[in-house]
Amino acid sequence: MGAEGDVASAAMRTAVKRLSFGTAEEKAEAAAEVGRLARSDERRKRLLPELGVVPPLVSMLADVKGGGPGARMAAAGALLELARGAHRNKVHILQAGLLKKLPLLMDDKNLTGSHQVALLLLAISSLANTDFPLASSEFFPFLVATLSADDVPADTKLSLLATLQNLSAKLEHVRDVVSSGAMHALLILALDRKTSGAALSILGDLAASAAGRKQMEEDEIAPRVLVEVMTWHESARCQEHATYLVMVLANGSGVQRRKMHQLGVVQVLLEVSLLGSPLAQKRAAKILQWFKDQGQGRIRAHSGPRMEDESCHGNDVGGGGNDGHCRNAVERIVKQSLDRNMKYIMRRATASVDLTNVKLLVESSSSKSLPC
Repeated sequence: MGAEGDVASAAMRTAVKRLSFGTAEEKAEAAAEVGRLARSDERRKRLLPELGVVPPLVSMLADVKGGGPGARMAAAGALLELARGAHRNKVHILQAGLLKKLPLLMDDKNLTGSHQVALLLLAISSLANTDFPLASSEFFPFLVATLSADDVPADTKLSLLATLQNLSAKLEHVRDVVSSGAMHALLILALDRKTSGAALSILGDLAASAAGRKQMEEDEIAPRVLVEVMTWHESARCQEHATYLVMVLANGSGVQRRKMHQLGVVQVLLEVSLLGSPLAQKRAAKILQWFKDQGQGRIRAHSGPRMEDESCHGNDVGGGGNDGHCRNAVERIVKQSLDRNMKYIMRRATASVDLTNVKLLVESSSSKSLPC
């Protein structure tokens, strides 16, 4: 046992020396050795940063010009092994300047698409759930660029989405997330069935803030994306997330309600209220009620007896304003017909949904109620 410990100690000393003074090939070998040592023994994992291996590994990871792809990937693997389940080591990695070097990583597609780098950032981002003062905004350019890239595998994007979820869990980070452009990237990922659930879950968290709601209301693709996802009857969780976000948009923005209406949201909501999960059904029924009430509000604003309209049925053909009065009358008839159709939709929608319990929806209509 003593001999084994001596061998490991010698290996650590050699690795430290090569990381600092070796050639590119020797540094790559030393990084791989550090990763092996950290993976094999928890005590060594804690000891290695004390020997000074972290700063040269972080420098190797960001050395796009001097080090080859093999050396940078070996450094990423070693840092990942050091960070796994070791709070102090994560702090060492941050203090060595990992986040400040992320812009350099964006120039290398091997690193931006690397699953090891994504897992390393995920491990580091868990510090956001502690009292450690994490400068979360330094993550976002790399995260948004990588999440928006077409050639990054879905598994890597899922790890980066989990990183973003950690960062957005704290209210003080939400404004930085929103201002980074992450919400638009999330809406696009919501249309990919591999990443949709994670992206919608984060959007739900962000929509709980005023800044997040405003950003979503201003994004032109939001209504189309959410209406599309609500048609995924085979994916209950995605549908539940989407109906919650539609509630946010429909409740907060008349412009978005009109856009969704043009996209056929009423028919989609009817289908959800009949075929969706119990939670999605309740939410769809509530939104349908809002559209119905909005339609009634328009009718009330323009209905009522108007003596001028009687000229539409008379023989008075000389008045220049008669055509306008007739149009008003026709518009009221059309609106009344739409109202009757909406009532019919509501009767069908609520056949399996007890609207007397709809107040429970208001209590549960926060992103925290959504399972992910």
